[in-house]
Amino acid sequence: MSSSTNESESLFGSRRLDEQSPAAPTRVDFAPTGEPLPRQSPPASEARAETTPPRTSAGSAGNGRGHRYDVDVMRVLAGLTVMVGHSGGVLIGRAEEGSDAWWLGHLAEAVNPWAVPMFFMIAGWAVLAGAPPRTEAKMWDRIVRHLVPLGAWSIIFVLGFNLFDSDEVNVRHDLVRSLLEAGRPGFHLWYLYAYIPLILVFGTLVLFWKGLRPWRLAALALVLAGSTVWAPFVLEALGSEQTAWKWGFATYQVVYFVIGAFVIHHAAELRPPLWSLCLLFAVSALGVLWWESRKSYPIENANPLIVGLALSVILIVSRLRLGNRSKRVFTRLASASFGAFLVHVFFLELFFEQLFDVEAGPALLVVQYLGLLAAMAAASYALSFAWGRLRLRRILG
Repeated sequence: MSSSTNESESLFGSRRLDEQSPAAPTRVDFAPTGEPLPRQSPPASEARAETTPPRTSAGSAGNGRGHRYDVDVMRVLAGLTVMVGHSGGVLIGRAEEGSDAWWLGHLAEAVNPWAVPMFFMIAGWAVLAGAPPRTEAKMWDRIVRHLVPLGAWSIIFVLGFNLFDSDEVNVRHDLVRSLLEAGRPGFHLWYLYAYIPLILVFGTLVLFWKGLRPWRLAALALVLAGSTVWAPFVLEALGSEQTAWKWGFATYQVVYFVIGAFVIHHAAELRPPLWSLCLLFAVSALGVLWWESRKSYPIENANPLIVGLALSVILIVSRLRLGNRSKRVFTRLASASFGAFLVHVFFLELFFEQLFDVEAGPALLVVQYLGLLAAMAAASYALSFAWGRLRLRRILG
């Protein structure tokens, strides 16, 4: 028990416990080499929790105390891979079936589907193993730190897209809908409607297991448990045209959450040959390419092919041995990944919907794609770093 507590304290400080977004594109305010980053002084009662144990060796993939730099890498890769997949999806939607641009989009999509399930896997590791909540107040803080950016960006996307595409965005309707589900234009926010209930339920279980009594969290969990019944009833009684309600999680998300916690936590002990992991990723990606181009697009997140992609990424990344400079780079990028993920859809619309020429030749298609993808990622991270320096992370992610 003490080892788990020490590990938790090394990963999350008292005020920073939930600044990290365990779901994926993250927020991490950890110093990469033991040098403290600027932060507010914690209350005296929480001063001990701010003490950081010694760092682990390069890579930090083990289960000992210390910052998990490999998890930083997973978060950054997952966030960037979402951008790869979303841009590929735009090409598929815009290009004629069977064209070069259509196949380029499918190639991008083939290596993408593991990213969102990885959000749930990292969330499971953080809540169940890497940084389990210590108090009910901390669990509430973690929920709020994801709920506020969800609300803020739901509003920003509806208002922002309304300025450029008023025929497609019904401000009043879409703002109300954002209380119930994710949809255009903030379609990528959907995972937070499952993620928040997931950490609520499992965080409550962890606190009960520790002998605490988080009754308010348990009450909210019960309210959500019956929401698929009472929410449509209330909407109908109010005469609303809204019918969807997506606050909840599916079986596959729970499985990713739990299995991800185990695999990430024990990654250093799970060491199949590297060639077998590369082969697993390649075969799974080819399977996704066939599935999406011949059977069903987009592929379902519960598809077993995605499990192969996700597990191979975790176990390959866990073997990385990072130098101090690489650690600083990935920790820095991880601190802005959640925000970059949230804002990237604006640049997706600009670069791939408006500027990308789907009629170009094969070579120019690839050059366009790589250039615009890099521009989207750079712009998204630049904005995220900017509002981070303005101390707006709690609002904008």
